[in-house]
Amino acid sequence: MDNNVSKNTFFDKFFKLRCAEDKSTISIKNLLKRDLLQSIDLYQQQKNLNLDLEFIHTILERKIVLLYSSRKKLSSKNKTDQILSKLQLAPIVYSCSIAFSLTRYSPLSSQIIAKNLVSLLVSNGISATFEFNLKLLIEIAEPGWINFYMDSIAIAKWLERTSGFLETLPAKNHSRGETLPLDHNLHKTTKNLFPCQYIHARYCSLLRLGAREKLITLQNDNFHKVVWHLELPKSISWLDKAGNLWLTHAAEYALLRHLLVVADSFADEMTNWYKLALNLSEAMTFFEAECRFLGDIKRNNPEKAIARLGLITLAQYWLQKILVEKLNIVAPTEL
Repeated sequence: MDNNVSKNTFFDKFFKLRCAEDKSTISIKNLLKRDLLQSIDLYQQQKNLNLDLEFIHTILERKIVLLYSSRKKLSSKNKTDQILSKLQLAPIVYSCSIAFSLTRYSPLSSQIIAKNLVSLLVSNGISATFEFNLKLLIEIAEPGWINFYMDSIAIAKWLERTSGFLETLPAKNHSRGETLPLDHNLHKTTKNLFPCQYIHARYCSLLRLGAREKLITLQNDNFHKVVWHLELPKSISWLDKAGNLWLTHAAEYALLRHLLVVADSFADEMTNWYKLALNLSEAMTFFEAECRFLGDIKRNNPEKAIARLGLITLAQYWLQKILVEKLNIVAPTEL
């Protein structure tokens, strides 16, 4: 009993310290990391193991990955088909391989360890993802992967919480002062980020267009500050009346996935910001080419049009933040 009390006390301090160090409360990866750390600590007490929690915390960041949509079919013996049937889109899946690392402390197989961790996570009801009301579907896939599925409701909850969180952040000016015109040679001294600058200017134009069409209201339309620009609507309806996500196009889904990666990256000091900016801008370009918000969309499904503008607002915010705060270059607002 004394041993358990000691472990509880240690982990309580350990967990509070790590939570205080979190750099983003909208990172799904960070929330899952917190969930799994708690589950692992309960597991070590239950099995009377002597785990190196500092080591586990260090490696856990690398053990949680957002799977690419091409990896849809996962080997499983616990009703994968039933899980997938609940998802109306190709699933967004976070997968964790921490059970493989824990086999060094236990004679049990990685799949049994994964089952134990999930059981503790579910039965104790202490999930950090509950803060978002994210009811992620959990799957144990052979030979010991723990997969967390985001369905339409979970995605909508994340989008709602993210927009609300970004709205509370203080504004930041461009690090180089006034917005400069587009210039192919602007950043030649490092790497060519003109495609990122170009698509940022395009997204600013799209938001101004949405405001002129009275679909949204902007706090201001100069975009000189890194700030949440959407004033109205205060709450976007990301789901239709049937509970389905408005954003169902492949381009919308690709952009959604990249926005999740960006939110996770702002909680990770080791991010390659140049590569992230290029990947995000590519997804934004694909989205602009494929997904309109005027014409028939505006007339027949104005909620869908507004949802698309909400996604545009998120993408514009994050790309500007990366360009200005991480890469220290201008994010042009006009073509």
